[in-house]
Amino acid sequence: MKKILLLFTAAGLLSLTSCNNDDDVVVSGDGDTIAENYEVTNVNFATGGTSSSIIIPLNPNIASSDMIVVYRYDGADPDNGNDVWRSLPTTYYFNDGSFLDYNFDFSIDKVVIYLDGDFNLSTYPTAYTQNQIFRALIIPAYLTATGKQSAPVDLTNYDAVVKYYNIKDSDIKTIKL
Repeated sequence: MKKILLLFTAAGLLSLTSCNNDDDVVVSGDGDTIAENYEVTNVNFATGGTSSSIIIPLNPNIASSDMIVVYRYDGADPDNGNDVWRSLPTTYYFNDGSFLDYNFDFSIDKVVIYLDGDFNLSTYPTAYTQNQIFRALIIPAYLTATGKQSAPVDLTNYDAVVKYYNIKDSDIKTIKL
């Protein structure tokens, strides 16, 4: 009788134990959650009009369940020297009342970054149009589609996103246009 009771106890414990493939928190070495970080340097927008765009090809194509967030390098923080990355879309307003807007869209095979203003782009400092640096992070969007109303991390904060998805500087891939 004791052996049968022991057998039922063991079977009961095993039946109550289950596997968990919960990807809400990404753990280093988690083989089914992959985020990627691409950097595009020396981006020069055409300055002959009020808008311009560049196309970043994605090869290989991304999964339809992925999403992309894009950040623009905005210099170094004067307090600590760390890189400052602004999430797109970003709008800059100038003292004369004009504005400049960076925005983007993406599909499975490309990212398009737009620069729009309400003035001829050649009349403003090249710091906004020439030698720009962008980072495009490809992240698994299905992580946010599990009944949650918001992303598991603040997508406007580059440092928080790379920390959450465990992306290291050594993981950044460079794309040349």
